[in-house]
Amino acid sequence: MKPLLVRKRDSLGASIEFDGTEYNYFYNPLHYHPELELTLIVKSFGQRKVGDNIENFREGDLVLVGSNLPHVWKNDNIFLDEKAKRTAQAICVKFLPDFAGKEFLNRPEMTGIKTLLEEKAPFGVKPFGTLREKVKDVMLKLPDLDESERFIQLLHVLNLIARSNEYTLLASLSYKNESEKNSHRINVVLDYIVQHYQEDLDLEKIAGMINMNKNAFCRFFKKGTRKSLFQVINEVRIGKAKQLLTETDMNVQQICFACGFN
Repeated sequence: MKPLLVRKRDSLGASIEFDGTEYNYFYNPLHYHPELELTLIVKSFGQRKVGDNIENFREGDLVLVGSNLPHVWKNDNIFLDEKAKRTAQAICVKFLPDFAGKEFLNRPEMTGIKTLLEEKAPFGVKPFGTLREKVKDVMLKLPDLDESERFIQLLHVLNLIARSNEYTLLASLSYKNESEKNSHRINVVLDYIVQHYQEDLDLEKIAGMINMNKNAFCRFFKKGTRKSLFQVINEVRIGKAKQLLTETDMNVQQICFACGFN
């Protein structure tokens, strides 16, 4: 199954994304995204796939997934049975490689964390033993912390992993992420949309940014995102409109123009 590119964040959001929601079951398909992802399974069990590694998972499973590395946690079929009354929950933190600033990882003190994020995480990192328990204890506290405290604790967790040898790499060293070839071009387009959603966006111009004609681009973009270009543009504009409605005194007409709905 071809992994799906998932892109949710925009340049207006916080440095990290946090989710601790309880679900009936984990519903995401095999997917990848530019963000790294640190996931602790709080409840449920099933099968986990990271790159070309497939293992069973249960409560306490902890994995750091690298940028653009395909992954999925799939619950056993019993979770699909409403009569079983089972639920699934994970604490998940997503962050871009430069979440602390573009120059932050280049500081001498950050050598260990930089190595972890750039050389280890691309294969998936699974802590075990004492390290897993230390990271687990920190992550279980995250739901009760504000954004700044979560930011600090994420750095603490990454430092714990970087200074330890109690982890295994999941994907094989020969693993090649086929989707990585195309993810950069898709990200170029997505970044452009986020920066220019207020403007009258032209399909031919956007296709030309990655050296494609309109027809080839539409097929390429739909295959990589399962959405048309204009679906994505509208999602970005609607998301910004919702933010302006709740955070400003602008009227509806002003918001429409500010978000590109001319």
